[in-house]
Amino acid sequence: MDPITVSMGLGLFALGGGMGWWLSKTHESLDELGDGMILLQEAQASTSAVFSMRLDGIESNIQHLVAGLDGVRAAHPELDGTILAHEALKGKGEALEALENLIASIPLDADHETTPLLQPGPTKLAVSLIETIDHIEGFTAPDYRRIALVALESGRMSRARDLLFQAYDLIPGDDVTLRILEQTAILAGDSFERRKWLEERLKISPDSPELLRAHAHLLATMGDETAEVNIKRLEALGLDTAADRSLLSGLRDRAGARSEALEAIESALEEDPTRSDDWCRRGEILMALEEKGKALESVDRCLELDRQNGTAWAIRAQVLSESHGRSSEALKAAIHAVALDAGGTDLIMLKSDLLEAAGEGLKSDEAIEKSLAKHTNDGHLRAAIASRRLLQGRHTEAWDVLHGTPEGVNHPDLWVIEGRLHLANADRHRDGTGTTDRKLLADASLAFENALAMDRESGIAWLGLARVQRLLGEIGKADETLTRARRLLPDEDPSAAAESALLYLERDDIESATQAIDAASIRGEGAVVSYVRGNIAARQGHLKRALSHFDEAIETEPTHVRARLNRASIHMALENGQAALEDSEVMLELAPSLALARLRRAEANMLLSNWKLAKDDLKLIIDDAPHHHHALTQIAACYISMGRPEKAEAPLNEALRLSPDHTDAWHQRGLLYLDWGREEAALADFEAAVRCDGEHIDARLHIAAIHHESERFVEASAAWRGVLAIDPDNPVARRRNQECEMSLATI
Repeated sequence: MDPITVSMGLGLFALGGGMGWWLSKTHESLDELGDGMILLQEAQASTSAVFSMRLDGIESNIQHLVAGLDGVRAAHPELDGTILAHEALKGKGEALEALENLIASIPLDADHETTPLLQPGPTKLAVSLIETIDHIEGFTAPDYRRIALVALESGRMSRARDLLFQAYDLIPGDDVTLRILEQTAILAGDSFERRKWLEERLKISPDSPELLRAHAHLLATMGDETAEVNIKRLEALGLDTAADRSLLSGLRDRAGARSEALEAIESALEEDPTRSDDWCRRGEILMALEEKGKALESVDRCLELDRQNGTAWAIRAQVLSESHGRSSEALKAAIHAVALDAGGTDLIMLKSDLLEAAGEGLKSDEAIEKSLAKHTNDGHLRAAIASRRLLQGRHTEAWDVLHGTPEGVNHPDLWVIEGRLHLANADRHRDGTGTTDRKLLADASLAFENALAMDRESGIAWLGLARVQRLLGEIGKADETLTRARRLLPDEDPSAAAESALLYLERDDIESATQAIDAASIRGEGAVVSYVRGNIAARQGHLKRALSHFDEAIETEPTHVRARLNRASIHMALENGQAALEDSEVMLELAPSLALARLRRAEANMLLSNWKLAKDDLKLIIDDAPHHHHALTQIAACYISMGRPEKAEAPLNEALRLSPDHTDAWHQRGLLYLDWGREEAALADFEAAVRCDGEHIDARLHIAAIHHESERFVEASAAWRGVLAIDPDNPVARRRNQECEMSLATI
């Protein structure tokens, strides 16, 4: 062993050991250099510890070490960077010079794909220097880039980016630097940053097919329609492929240019008809173009090439479900699509529909429950299932689905369905007083507002809020809200037009209401259209026509409570008490807590002279809602008809206290006082009834009769003329008015 090696070994042993072994091997082949670097790093750690101790003779050993290192440099110049790095890590030498020497062996054209950049030992030393030096400066652009590669390879992304920016500032047009910067953006998941560097690279190589293709795909994923420009440039260069044309088709389809998209995908298929995804894409475009037969042919071709293409199965299921006599094939396709997690919520619900149509109601429910268990955090699916239960009249189950939402899962559709459930709850608990309605509707309003807080573009949420506002009598607000809903909902959705019609009815604008519901009917007749038409006919006084429309609504949707409630009222107006009673019974089966249904049943029984039954229902209503002035008035009428007038005055007084403008209460109390012979009190109440409702003909008849009987012919004549102004053909008023005129003529 030569003297230099002996000297180095003794020196390193005195400093803590380890480094001597490495120096003793410096004459061996460079293949063993990596192990030496590791030991050198260990020696540095030991050396630093020893230097901190004040031991006698340390300076002498360091002199021997320095002399030994000089000998190694002389014998092996290629180790100079490593030795400098070692000295720099001990606080000796120039750290920047050491780093420069270490990365000098990295090729100038090295990028993130180059491997290895350095051997393990020098890599560790370089990384240590990068961490030690706060400000790396004074290098050339290639050296900044090479240091950045070492930092990037060791996972120091932020430091690598800073160094690359320094290289970029020195030479902005260097493609190697730009290429590495693009890679850092990819690693960071920053599409906008990647786009920036890709576009810088395209300035250097504007016709590079690889760059054009990468840029197009990136823009497509970002939803930027300018991606089409790159594909067109490839086409102009004659370098476009079937995959490029497929991408172009997707871009044009997304932009709404479906005919052009179809042309592009068919061009791609002409070149390469074995691409199953392109056949599927063609099927999607044809489906959107309503060419369902061709769409089916296209997805069938896709499935010949790839039986596991879920999207193709989904399209097949949708097309066949609308084809007469092919529901069983549609069901098979839907089962495949759902099993492959294709088609999303729409296919899950379609599969359920097809099972139900096949008479497999239990399997339909099981399929939905299975999908929900599999996708328990899918808020959109959960909302769709709850909506299905609501439409089926299974309100409790709908609430169960909603309440089963896992903590942390939030979706605007969940708030929308909650709002709709609150509206349905209000429909089934209304008592007609308005006070109760307002409390029930407050929860619905809050739910729709929460949906809009998450998604201001939710047309269905705006529509729900508009309906709440209409039911609360906030007509101006409802109009503004509905306008916003109409802008956001698809044209084919009749809901907004139907709601518009109901809002026009609130303003007594029959003509506009008719126009709105006619517009809704263009998109399909349904229960809601028939229901609104029935309301319009009733408002016009066409009771039989209204009855026919309500019949249609209930036939289409037997659980439509509001249509049945209105039909019962029409039966009452037509004095068909038995039919009104039957509708009321059905309503109470559907909604046992619906006070309005109980009120209709009581009124139907009153029409049929079933006074006790009517009184029992009215008493239940008043017990639940003591503020129900109409029920108080009707129970008083029952007591009068049952021959117990003494029990009628108290509820009538309470009704008038609660609602001084309630015409029927004034009229009923007037009848009570008339029965008791208190004509002046009766006359005062009848006059109050007329002040509340100028067209209350019964009250006017009683006023005229009281004056006539008291031979106050001037007042009586005026009262009879008031009756004739409302009903010109009223025989009693006509005859008695003539009597008044004759009596006045003889005076």
